[in-house]
Amino acid sequence: MRVLAITNMYPSRARPGWGSFIRSQVDSLRKAGIEVDVLVIEGYRSRWEYLRAIRRMRQKLRETRYDVIHAHYGLSGLVARCQFSIPIVVSFCGDDLYGHAGADGRRRLTSAPLAWVQRQLSRLVDASIVKSRAMNELLPRKDAVVIPNGVDMKSFYPTSRHEARKALGLDPERLYILFPYAPDRPRKNFDALRKAVSQVSQRIPRQPIEIVAVSGQPQKRLPLYMNACDLMVLPSFWEGSPNSVKEALACNLKIVATDVGDVRERLDGVAGTAICTPAADSIAEGIMAVLSDNRLVRGREAVAPLDIEKVAGRVIDVYVKVLSEKPRRRRTLIIVENLPVPFDRRVWQEAKALRDAGWQVRIICPKRGRYAASRETIEGIEIYRHPLPEARGARGYFVEYGVALFWQSFLALRIYLTHGFDVIHACNPPDLIFLVAAPFRWFGVRFIFDHHDLCPELAASKFGTGAKADVIRRILLGLERATFSQADASIATNESYRAIAIRRGGMAPERVHVVRSAPDLTHWQPVPADPTLREGGEFLVGYVGVMGYQEGLANLLASVQHIVHEKGRTDIRFVLIGDGPELSSLKADAKARRIEPWVDFTGRVPDDDLIRILSSCDICVNSDLATPFNNLSSMNKIVEYMALGKPIVQADLHEGNLTAMSASLCAAPDDPIDFAEKILELLGDPARRARMGEDGRARVVEVLAWDRQVPRLLACYEQVIGLKAQPIAAEPSFHTSRYQDLGVTKIVGDDHG
Repeated sequence: MRVLAITNMYPSRARPGWGSFIRSQVDSLRKAGIEVDVLVIEGYRSRWEYLRAIRRMRQKLRETRYDVIHAHYGLSGLVARCQFSIPIVVSFCGDDLYGHAGADGRRRLTSAPLAWVQRQLSRLVDASIVKSRAMNELLPRKDAVVIPNGVDMKSFYPTSRHEARKALGLDPERLYILFPYAPDRPRKNFDALRKAVSQVSQRIPRQPIEIVAVSGQPQKRLPLYMNACDLMVLPSFWEGSPNSVKEALACNLKIVATDVGDVRERLDGVAGTAICTPAADSIAEGIMAVLSDNRLVRGREAVAPLDIEKVAGRVIDVYVKVLSEKPRRRRTLIIVENLPVPFDRRVWQEAKALRDAGWQVRIICPKRGRYAASRETIEGIEIYRHPLPEARGARGYFVEYGVALFWQSFLALRIYLTHGFDVIHACNPPDLIFLVAAPFRWFGVRFIFDHHDLCPELAASKFGTGAKADVIRRILLGLERATFSQADASIATNESYRAIAIRRGGMAPERVHVVRSAPDLTHWQPVPADPTLREGGEFLVGYVGVMGYQEGLANLLASVQHIVHEKGRTDIRFVLIGDGPELSSLKADAKARRIEPWVDFTGRVPDDDLIRILSSCDICVNSDLATPFNNLSSMNKIVEYMALGKPIVQADLHEGNLTAMSASLCAAPDDPIDFAEKILELLGDPARRARMGEDGRARVVEVLAWDRQVPRLLACYEQVIGLKAQPIAAEPSFHTSRYQDLGVTKIVGDDHG
């Protein structure tokens, strides 16, 4: 087991006694076989050291895999809580729960807020350790394990008082009272002790009495002082579980102490000890009582159960329990802005694949349509949805993206504080989610950019040309570069997008992973044809996707007009599935072309109906315009057609060809007549159709199906979290001259491309 100890108290040359009990525990854990690394926060120098410690912790977590983080003191625990990949145990020490003392020794009101914050930390960690039952009562979660600091019984043991005084140069005839702290610490109440000693001196005037205040001494010298003195006084206003009391008991030293922390429990039944109040009179009475008690002090027997080796075993038990109750699971937060989940099929497939690989998956997405619940859990995946206005015009985009950023940031912070995450997986558009991820990267969260669409190209189609459009495009290019620059890895939907990530985004080639959008073949299986869809026709041609301008559906209707009115082929029916901004105008266009009887616009349909309709088609089509975006993008509809064994007629575009290969017949781009002729050519050759359908289905099964993409997705995640990823075979590459810097075009958020 490997543990990272984070502490703001630890011995150093400048402060040799500071936090010595923590070093003792670390040493005892190492002796018990636990590998312990220590991250020391020198918070006494500056509060900024705590912020620097977050970065130092992040670096250690990158370099070494730890099983547990053990934070000593509440502020150290807040540093540890700035990550969620490793379980956290916090040992509270006293001041962190009680607060700090003012000049009068009482708690400062100004320390109360910070003490409250540190107490709340118990809600956010995997286990808490306190030094006493009284400390446990201060916590909102009262299930802390009570483990007092252990005593190094091999260092603290009774020796000759004469020899100890000789070693320290102390008068053998004086009565020495040990005060094992700096006198200027108000909470320790030294002034009351000084007054009490004055009263005692008046009662026994012939006995010289001296207070020995010890601070800043190495721990190895403390046993010498305890054996040299006649008694120890602890007059503190409050403590957690004072180490000095236990160490004094181990040396069989008489003790007078206030009823703080677990002192009463430790001194119960031990001869030569007394409980007092912080008042000088009470302290004086306690001193007189123990001086007159001639019984043998058996403190060492009382403190034996707190031997540091036994305490180390109890601490290890806490580690084991935490690890057994909370097996390590990686956590990812997926953020998508333009579509709700699970409607966004690609994001939902990714989420389920990660869940099946052992990841805890949470998703932030907008509310749309029937996906209006603010929070729900579907198939073990938590989905957080937020309201989002739909953009209308250029100004509308500023409102939409501003609202999205607010909700994404708010929900991400909420999820981080309540559940945590190791990775933020951002799905564009827009290229703004890196702003949400940026603060969390400072805490060691990794960032994956899932590059769905080319946002700079969106500006040209939305806003046209001119100076204003050029400014918008330049801004979007800058945001795209910023997103890539923040990414630990990026996911591309095809090789063309991968080339853009490398060339335009500056990504290292090994950091760009191609994960295609593809159907899940457990669901996407051909079903028997539905003859009623042909409405008396002999052939059925299908299309699925967005009803938008860039999809070239006006050209498709022109092709239908050519087939029906020029070629006289009234035996062919066309079914167009989907919705979009051009649907009403396309219906009007079909009416104007007098082809309504042969064209059916279904709107959006459920997946089962979609599969039934496409399974009934003889061929399927993709009439995308020859734009830079369409040329470089892999459309979901192509793979869906292929999964159902359908031959395809499509415009001759780069990525469409690489996706379908022999499953498609290509027509000249933006040429409705040639497109129509290719449809007729393919309908007239049933053997060719069958062969193309078989080739397409085989290519999906062997290369493109979602189960073939999952290893690539997991390899990306393994890379960013520092695990050794298994090499993934690349798809066959094809030399082509079509990939160029083709300018800009429109991007449409679509479930089918």
